[in-house]
Amino acid sequence: MRDRRVKLVVLGLVLVFFLSYIINQIVLISKSEIETQIAMSETVYKTIDTKGFVVRDEEYIVNSAKGTTISFAANAQRVAKGDTVSMIFQTNEDATTYLRITEITEELEHYNTLAGQANIQTVDVASLSNKIETKLSDYLDSIDKGDFSKASENINVFTNYVTSRQISTGEVLNLNEKIDALTAELQTLQAKKTAYSEVKSERAGYYLKGADGYETTIDFSKIDELTVKDVEEAIKSKPEEVKSDVVGRTVSSFDWYILCSIDTDETVDLKDGAEIFINFPYSGVEKLSGRIYKLGDRTEDKTLVIIKCNLMNDALADFRIEDIQIITEEYTGYKIKNSAIRTVDGETGVYVVSGNLIGFRKVHIAYNDGEYSIVDNPEGNSGYIRLYDEVVTKGVEMYDNKLV
Repeated sequence: MRDRRVKLVVLGLVLVFFLSYIINQIVLISKSEIETQIAMSETVYKTIDTKGFVVRDEEYIVNSAKGTTISFAANAQRVAKGDTVSMIFQTNEDATTYLRITEITEELEHYNTLAGQANIQTVDVASLSNKIETKLSDYLDSIDKGDFSKASENINVFTNYVTSRQISTGEVLNLNEKIDALTAELQTLQAKKTAYSEVKSERAGYYLKGADGYETTIDFSKIDELTVKDVEEAIKSKPEEVKSDVVGRTVSSFDWYILCSIDTDETVDLKDGAEIFINFPYSGVEKLSGRIYKLGDRTEDKTLVIIKCNLMNDALADFRIEDIQIITEEYTGYKIKNSAIRTVDGETGVYVVSGNLIGFRKVHIAYNDGEYSIVDNPEGNSGYIRLYDEVVTKGVEMYDNKLV
């Protein structure tokens, strides 16, 4: 009798194990039959992709002096009439001496400031620690973007914060020795005679370094007289040779223009005078604000579109013939493969995986490009897709509460 009970228990355990194995295999097979993606928020644009020719109110800055040129003004910096924009040194040694004097002057200012902190020692350490973390993040971000000028600025500020924190926590730094050494070096360099000539801006405006040879391709003063043919010829044109005495440019007008020749059928979403945004996909500039300054009469295959902008910075200063995207519509939501979208009982939605179960979530389709859709949850209604949902993009026989 006892042996029979043992056999029944063993048989029961075997059956339980077997059923568990079968269920596990069913789950694995079911999971292998589906593919998923995580619902993440994205923004996509409907755009008109074209080429643009940039026109500014540019005037050459010329100087016949020969030697080594050092820019005194930053690219796209505002300057007044008579401001020094660069210096031309007779020799490389003179230029090197000048740069080193400038560098030492900045270092002395920095170390004198730190010496003052060392004497007072009232700096908030917690605040400094936060600034150190922020500036390190800014430095790494600048490196990622390839903005090495900004990276250099960020790492200098980062170093200053680190040194300030060292002083605030009681670490002894021999600043006077460093200050004395720099002062002695500065006095030696200042005793040298450096020969140079100053290059001054002859008018107020933005200072731009160098030149590209397209400055006179389109007459800025005749912007209202341009035709589609003028724009197309400008885009196809070659630059003129820049004379050796050109050391830079000034742009006196705040406004500058992007000239385009666009297929007329694509301009239906554009309105004369409308505020728009432009992407420069190969230059990393996104959503530059502008306004439709002029829209052609749309009677030919091509239509003239002139966009007026008034923002100027280093990233925009060298634009000339560029691939651009004129944004006509913008959509933000969850970017989902169209294969995931289904209609169930008259409702449009997707299936999502929650634990080991399949569930149906409704969606509102804001935009569809043929392969993907941007979907959202209107007004936070329940039963709709949510951020981080695991959406089924491939699978058959989907239904609520299906085990996977």
